[in-house]
Amino acid sequence: MTALLTCAMAFSMMQLFLLGALGPRLVDDLDVSPNVLGLTTTVGFGAAAALSPAGGRVVDRLGPRRRLVALLLVSAVALALIGSAPGAGCLLAAVALGGLPQALANPATNKTILAAVPAERRGAVTGMKQSGVQLGAFAAGLPLAALAGAVGWRGAVWAAAGTAVVAAVWTARTLPADPPPKYAPPHGSHAAP
Repeated sequence: MTALLTCAMAFSMMQLFLLGALGPRLVDDLDVSPNVLGLTTTVGFGAAAALSPAGGRVVDRLGPRRRLVALLLVSAVALALIGSAPGAGCLLAAVALGGLPQALANPATNKTILAAVPAERRGAVTGMKQSGVQLGAFAAGLPLAALAGAVGWRGAVWAAAGTAVVAAVWTARTLPADPPPKYAPPHGSHAAP
């Protein structure tokens, strides 16, 4: 489970790390300015900041397993869209979509730890899963950048997207099922006495 949670953290940030590592190739291939490439960081973190307040509530209602699978699948879609982007507009939209996994990552992984890890191991597991952020940067900076040299930057980004799908399947098969979703009553309604 620790490895799975570490992967979830890595994929939640993978798009921004890949854009940094592969930036010079994107600037040339997509004919975008370095300023637009720099704007991807603002868009990615801005979307994550806007979505984060709701991220915890969504995890509480739907459960950490569902949200971790969703996090990984949305990461895969965002990466695939980045790999397919014909220009700056699509690139920025894909990066904005990638803000959702960032918003869900800590609430979903932390809730999983609370639900499935004995109290005496929670600190160690939390520390390990947090290293996933740096692991994602490492993966983008070395193996995926090297892969881009062989198959092009798009192929490297698509490989990362495919790996995120594999991690989503792994998550769905490994984590225990979530309890039924908790839905809040509509605003203004009251329970019967």
